[in-house]
Parts: sequence; structure tokens; C-alpha cells
Amino acid sequence: MQTRFDFLAAGSLAVFTPALASAATPPPSPKPSAEPSLPPLHFDLAAFDAALDVTKPHRHLFASTKLDGGVVLAAMRNTLNAYTDVGISLRDVVPVAVFYHGASVLLAFDDAMWNEYFVPLRPRGSPSGKEFFKDFDSVYDAKTRGNPCLHKKGGREDTSLESLVADAGARFFVCNNATQGFAHYIAGHLKKPALTVYQDLTAHLVPNASLVPAGVWAVHAIQERKYTLLQASL
Repeated sequence: MQTRFDFLAAGSLAVFTPALASAATPPPSPKPSAEPSLPPLHFDLAAFDAALDVTKPHRHLFASTKLDGGVVLAAMRNTLNAYTDVGISLRDVVPVAVFYHGASVLLAFDDAMWNEYFVPLRPRGSPSGKEFFKDFDSVYDAKTRGNPCLHKKGGREDTSLESLVADAGARFFVCNNATQGFAHYIAGHLKKPALTVYQDLTAHLVPNASLVPAGVWAVHAIQERKYTLLQASL
């Protein structure tokens, strides 16, 4: 197999020995990709700014790369409960979360996507994906269909996405890079076109969730808008 060094060396040799270069066998043409590239995200920066442009005095950003038992949602709920305990109305608090890089992005998709893609993917995991499926199982409940972190349960300790939205208007920003990565991964294991999977995912976000070009960018951009950061998992 030709290494990068071999390729560079051959190129240098061709400069000094044109006759030898012309006699060399031309490299094979690259094979066309069987899978078209996924479309770029049509991101509305003005809408992103508008969602974050609030006058509330207490603005918090929670970021997570892993599911880790829903730790990012628990951190959001514990923060809200603490404000209540010290006598501050949740009307003065705004929590937002960024799901990026890893399995945390699965939190942002509804029951249909969990039932159609994520749960069927679980038993097909390869040894190389051991850590991912361990993380997946930190929230997965075989007795409950759909997104196990989505639906409101009620009570002070409710860490569901629905309860965070209902109680404090929480917003969730989802890394498009990671979403496209999962679309390709799912497509490869479940034998579906990556574009179809990606379009399904983007059409089935949970309430108050939206895609951002890159989660790492959103973490910085939201801090620039005067939100304090808690990194829940890495």
C-alpha cells in the first residue's frame, strides 16, 4: 500500500525525471461515493440570538457530550430547585443546554426516532462502540418505549425535558455535526440511506430544541451572550 511518504517521494522524483514520470502507470481514478453528502444546515443566526436575548437576570448554560444517566437534565433541575429554595421565582431564570459531540444529542429527538432508530441500533453495536452503548444504557429503559428523558412525570425532582420547558422555558441546542455523524452511523448499521435518516432526525426534535452548526461553537457563542456555563459531562 502506498504511504503518504511514498506519494510525496514519487512526486519529487517526477520533477527531476520527467521521462520516468511519463512512463509511470497513472494512479487509479477515485471511486465515486455511494452515499451523497448530507446537506448543509440552514442556520438562522438571528433566531438563535433572539432565543437567547432575554432580560432575565439568571441565565444558565448546561453542556454535555454524554447521556451519563441524564446528568445534564438533573443539573438543570437542581439549579431550578435551588432558586426556588432561596425565594427566587423561576420567571427570573432561563436555562439552556447544548448537546454535542457524543450520545447526549440523542436527548433531543422524540419518541418516534428512539423507536425507529436508536433502540433497534442497540443490539447491533460492535465492540468498538462499547463505550457508546454503555452510555446509551445509562438512560435506556426496555419497559418504556420512546425517549426515556422526554415526558413529564411531575414532582420536584422531575428531570424530564418536558418539565424543564414547562417550568422554566428551557431551550436545547443540538450539534448538527454530531447529528450527521449519527445519521451515517445509523444508516450503515440499519441499511438505510443516510440522507433519509438525517431528514427524519431533523424533523423530529423535541419541543424547544434546535440544531446549531457545531455544539462547540454554541457553547462559546452562548457564553458570549452572558450565560454562565456548567459542563455536565465530557
